[in-house]
Amino acid sequence: MLLAQNATLRRDLETMRAELRAIRARDLAANARGDLASHPKRDAEIEALRRERDEALAAVRRGEADLLAQRNVVQRLIAENTRLIGSAVPPLER
Repeated sequence: MLLAQNATLRRDLETMRAELRAIRARDLAANARGDLASHPKRDAEIEALRRERDEALAAVRRGEADLLAQRNVVQRLIAENTRLIGSAVPPLER
C-alpha cells in the first residue's frame, strides 16, 4: 500500500513539475517576445498565470513533503520488521 501511495505521489509530483516548467517556459517566451510590456491589458491574465504557478509550486512542495514523510514511514517499518524478524528466528545450535 505504501509503495502504491509512494508511486502515486511521485507521479503527481512529476506532473506538477511539468506544469510548472510549462508555465515558466510560457512566461520566458512572452518576456523574450516583449509581449508582457506591449500588452498592458493582459495584466489580469499574467496575474492569473502567476497564481497558477504559485499554486503549482505549493502543490509540488506539499507533494515533496508527503513523499518525504512516506519515505520516513517506510524506513521505520523496514527497521521494525528487520528487528522483529531477527528476534523471531531461533539461534543456530552449534
